[in-house]
Amino acid sequence: MNIKLLTLATAVAVSAAVAQDYDDEYEESTSTEASTEATQEESEPEPAPVATAPQVAPQPMPVYQEPAPAEQPAAAPAQGGLNVLHGNAYNQVSNEAAAATIGGDMKAVYKMNGRKLVYVEPSNQYGALALGSGSMTYLLAFDNSEDLGMLTAGIAMKSFGIALDVALDKEWRSNEVNTAKNKNTNDRRTAGQGDIIQLRLGALLGGVDLTAQLYWLTYQDETDTETDNGVKVEHDEDYWKLGANVAVSNGPSAKSLAWSFGAQFYRHTDWQKDSQGNQSREVTGDDAYIHIEPFFNLGTPVFQSENANVFVGLNTYLPVRIFDEIEEGEGNATTTNNRMSFGLYTSPNILGEMAINENWIVFAGASYLWNVFSRRSTEIETSATKTTDDTSIITMHTYATQANAGVRFQYSHLIVEASIADDLGSDAWAGLVGNLGVFFTF
Repeated sequence: MNIKLLTLATAVAVSAAVAQDYDDEYEESTSTEASTEATQEESEPEPAPVATAPQVAPQPMPVYQEPAPAEQPAAAPAQGGLNVLHGNAYNQVSNEAAAATIGGDMKAVYKMNGRKLVYVEPSNQYGALALGSGSMTYLLAFDNSEDLGMLTAGIAMKSFGIALDVALDKEWRSNEVNTAKNKNTNDRRTAGQGDIIQLRLGALLGGVDLTAQLYWLTYQDETDTETDNGVKVEHDEDYWKLGANVAVSNGPSAKSLAWSFGAQFYRHTDWQKDSQGNQSREVTGDDAYIHIEPFFNLGTPVFQSENANVFVGLNTYLPVRIFDEIEEGEGNATTTNNRMSFGLYTSPNILGEMAINENWIVFAGASYLWNVFSRRSTEIETSATKTTDDTSIITMHTYATQANAGVRFQYSHLIVEASIADDLGSDAWAGLVGNLGVFFTF
């Protein structure tokens, strides 16, 4: 009995010792592992620093974030930011470096490629539609030429665009009276002021764009008549302009300096011709001339931040006008009048804009026209007295400053822009004019 009891006590003691030894080893092992992990966590190298923002203290592992949405293309500007498409209320000072406008892109034609929008400008009675299909955008616009409605239709591709403007006011009237002895006819053709046909082209050539316009415009009502009552009598009037404009711009690749240069040319007629039988007489009016005008424009930002821009610019042109020679009298009593004018004009301008938030942009600008130098000359020769009378007028003049301010609101696909402008040389608000444009982008 004692032997059994002794044996049982011995077994219990041995088991307790083994269990205690196992617990000690487990605690030691656990403590060692925890210490090792702590040591590894403290000595683990930091993530590689970002090149644009080096770390100065250990940072936790980054939390996964959804990737930022891709930047919207210029054809469908997103809310916020300043490089967006504006209505014609914006940049009334014509700064070369400013953001795009509907009017400017419609003039270049190809820049409308990819745009899907409806634009209406009730202040100037203008509307435009652009709808894209694949690589081609179709354009339709309604405007005014003098008091006539003008239709614009065109297509814009990635690097080329073409558009046609047409406003019509023509009438042909014919009357014929037959009697037993003779036949009388009377024909009349009338073209109204503002009657125009214009072809516009725009092309992207590497880092520059080329724009051109060719047009025929009736600037004053003209009527041509022809009667035949045994003797044919005609009266013809010419009050039209035939012109062309060409410009090159670095707008597609401009960085800190934007520029454009080109020239416009037109023939301005003021003639009347009368003929009866084999005799005819042509009269040249005071408003018949050839006009040539080279121009050069510059624009650059002088301040830029994430939500604000300030631009300065200089638009310069050099018009030359050569008038038709006017002769009065006959024979030795003839008087000949020759006139011409030329000058250098420049328009300094400033334009500022600020994004208040993702929905609102405020903009304002000011400019004035400086007649740096101009000269008008008139030479009158009288054959009867063999005298010459020369008159020359030289002018330098700075015209009154023009200022404007406006606001742009965008919410989703709706955009509203409005501006007001006033002649700072006039009485308060006396020269106030406004512009309002509304458009939808798709």
